[in-house]
Amino acid sequence: MKGFMIISLALAGFSLLPDPITLEDLKWKNRILLIFQSDNDPPYQLNLDERLNQEINDRDLVYFIFGDSLLTNSAHTFESAYAEKIKTIYRRGEKSRGYVLLGKDGGPKLRKEGENLDWEDLFATIDAMPMRIREMKNNQE
Repeated sequence: MKGFMIISLALAGFSLLPDPITLEDLKWKNRILLIFQSDNDPPYQLNLDERLNQEINDRDLVYFIFGDSLLTNSAHTFESAYAEKIKTIYRRGEKSRGYVLLGKDGGPKLRKEGENLDWEDLFATIDAMPMRIREMKNNQE
């Protein structure tokens, strides 16, 4: 009985771990923000408040911050080999911080290097996308 209880607790603990996914799994569901930290710069400070979190949620935006560890606002994560693949594909300069916005179709919509995250620029880019315009129109009806 004691062994069964330990195994049950161990299995319950595994269910608390984030679910590994790929970018393809998020396609057509979320817009994706890939944020890359540089080795020498201080970590990104997202300074998320209630209003900003609401703006992020309204736009179906999921972010992943690639630094010493992977940080996200999602219940998902990437396996380490896949995270390295993402960095190889989307990060241009190894020493430069930056970010890439992927649309719901999976295509890159905005790329900034050597800059801090600009939420207003990011939201304006998203809000100009045809799919987002339809979403805002449907939400008003």
